[in-house]
Amino acid sequence: MIDQAASPILSTLETTFEGNQIQKDAFNMLNEIGLPHKRSEAYKFTPITASLEKNIDFSLLKDSAINLDQLYKEEGSHLVFINGSLSKEESSIEEDLDLEIGEISAGKHDPLSLLNTAFAKQEVTISSGTKRPVFIYHFNSNGFSNSRVFVQVKDGHTFQLIEKLITPNEYKTFSNNFTTFNVGKNAFAYHTKVQNYNANTYSHETVVADVARDSHFYNNTFSFEGAMVRNNLTINLQDENCEGYMYGLFLLDKKSHIDNNTSVDHQKPNSYSNELYKGILDEKSLGVFNGKIYVRQDAQKTNAFQSNNNILLSEDATLHTKPQLEIWADDVKCSHGCTSGQLDEDAIFYLRARGIAEKNAQAMILNAFAHETLEHAKIDAVVSEVQGLIDEKLT
Repeated sequence: MIDQAASPILSTLETTFEGNQIQKDAFNMLNEIGLPHKRSEAYKFTPITASLEKNIDFSLLKDSAINLDQLYKEEGSHLVFINGSLSKEESSIEEDLDLEIGEISAGKHDPLSLLNTAFAKQEVTISSGTKRPVFIYHFNSNGFSNSRVFVQVKDGHTFQLIEKLITPNEYKTFSNNFTTFNVGKNAFAYHTKVQNYNANTYSHETVVADVARDSHFYNNTFSFEGAMVRNNLTINLQDENCEGYMYGLFLLDKKSHIDNNTSVDHQKPNSYSNELYKGILDEKSLGVFNGKIYVRQDAQKTNAFQSNNNILLSEDATLHTKPQLEIWADDVKCSHGCTSGQLDEDAIFYLRARGIAEKNAQAMILNAFAHETLEHAKIDAVVSEVQGLIDEKLT
């Protein structure tokens, strides 16, 4: 049994728990280790458990409002998830997309992944075979929902996946999503997330990519608003000549709280990774970046680069950044760094001297600062949406 005083969330969820043996094992393990608490090093700037206890009704069940106008107009398969479960009726699935819905299988053993394993209603497996992108839309209205997606990218294939979450403004919701990529040999996988949530959305999103020999994995994460959003991104470069790329932009205002926690693990020789995250923070927003690079002893000839650059527009905005390297090999090229500051007054003066209003000058500089993270987004509709959100925030 669960100590109710210690874990009110798990006590509430225990009354509705249903699942197979794997899910029972995950729930039991979660009971033992508990949800992240205020002394958890990995969540010390993002007190997610306390925030959920205060704001989320884990027994809330409501029908989700579906607005198909919010779907992209691009060709491809469009998968609609309602409160964590795939709705084939609302989805548009092309014939060449190999898709299966099955029971929950074992996953990672960190607390929020265990929570997803225990309470996900289904596991959706997607196999590459389509040349067109796959779009996933998460429509949420329940107090608590979990989606669980496994992507198999076959040897020699190229696969693109785009995700976004949509929540009605009147609901306070917690979305706990888990996505895994298995990238085969000589394959390319592109994953893009657009996070423009309402001010009542709490979201924990885990992405894990296992990358085989001679393959590339790209992740783009664009974050604009949310009560509290935690992104856990892990790329495992498991063989020689693997490449991993991580690009992120968090452009925040109001009281939005975005936490990006990334990890790339170089396990074999001759691998490459490049990570660039940029943040623009205004008003009382809070941003967190914690990036780790691991280079194993066998991973000689590794090239790994990491950069986090930030601009704070308000004295009330808060930023925590911590780039990290752990290297056990001796023949490598690795670098990391971060910058945090305010707008360049000289650049503003230069533009104003040429007749550009101060507000417009600031917007031009910030737009140029943010634009580099957009260069690797491949879908025109996504680029247009993100650019529109950037313009909206900066004007």
